[in-house]
Amino acid sequence: MRIRTIVAGTAALALLAGCGDSGGTTGTPTAASQPTSSGNGGVVPEIDNPLDVKAFEADPCTTVTPAQVEAFGLPGVSGRVNNTEVSKACIWLGASTPAKMAPGVAFFPDGTNLSTIVPSKDTIYKAFEPQPAIQGYPTYIALVSEARDKGDCALLVGVSDTKAVTFTFQSDQGSPKFADPCAGITEFANLAITTMKAGVK
Repeated sequence: MRIRTIVAGTAALALLAGCGDSGGTTGTPTAASQPTSSGNGGVVPEIDNPLDVKAFEADPCTTVTPAQVEAFGLPGVSGRVNNTEVSKACIWLGASTPAKMAPGVAFFPDGTNLSTIVPSKDTIYKAFEPQPAIQGYPTYIALVSEARDKGDCALLVGVSDTKAVTFTFQSDQGSPKFADPCAGITEFANLAITTMKAGVK
């Protein structure tokens, strides 16, 4: 199976992003427009209910529960820590399952967040597309390389004014989520946001 560690590659861009210029119903993404903060030139959406994700950042594989992983289509698959020098990350490798997919999560380091990433997006990402907010948290498709037709996608989610999280997704042909990998990782990100909002570890 073609599985590469794009979690690490995406999170590593946090350093580059840091060098740049400085709503929905619970449980479901919504199509509501994302409000922008007037304090940063109207570039970055406001985050009205910031999440404290320190506990999850310290133990990223608890960002989704085993029950959520099973519901997502990966029964029996445990997260594997995939930390880098600049991020805390976890990936769920489902290569040997019928799902043929691997979602992942990585926490950007302090000092790298939507305020630093969004103004520099064109120098970092091949594709950067605003998406419906996930449970009120601003969300973007953020692709270092365009590989949606290969079953891959990545989402950037702002969980507070000072913290951003990236969710990555890799899949192969035969995966039920191969045709629309961004919908797949949006589903996974929604599960993670639910857990982080509840503070469940």
